[in-house]
Amino acid sequence: MTTQQAHSPFPMRVYHWRWELLAVTLLPYGLVMFGLWAGPAWASGTLAAVLALALLRRRHVRTRIRAVVVQHRLRAAFPALRLPGGHRPAILWTRPRAGDIVVSLYGREAFEHLHRHRRILAAACDVPEVYVDRHPRFASLVTLTISPTEAHHEPGRAVLPSNVVPLRAHS
Repeated sequence: MTTQQAHSPFPMRVYHWRWELLAVTLLPYGLVMFGLWAGPAWASGTLAAVLALALLRRRHVRTRIRAVVVQHRLRAAFPALRLPGGHRPAILWTRPRAGDIVVSLYGREAFEHLHRHRRILAAACDVPEVYVDRHPRFASLVTLTISPTEAHHEPGRAVLPSNVVPLRAHS
């Protein structure tokens, strides 16, 4: 899916790319400074311990990386949806939850439009199903649940946006 480059303010661009900026700039700098401060023996031992921990928790690391990729794919798909008012919803947080990826969005009038275009969002994220839910307490918050598995037939899921039942993510 191709889109035009969005012209967002500089602080928002930095926030959107925060994980990549950290990985490219601060992480290597921190590793070099730690190596100089701790010495070669402690630095190599600490690096081996961190790599072993990442290897043991590789499923968690993989789901976190997948969450960041989904966040970028959603951000690229929002201009193609032509949301009302011309404003794209702001992605507040993305987190893995029980095999799914839950994305919290701030968009005042985006719920109905996102609910109608669930198939486009699913195609952009390369998943079979995307659920769109309102937050139970805050009307401006929308929750997208990106499910990498086939859709379950849940009795609480409805076709109409007004009948959508909040997810476990809100409880």
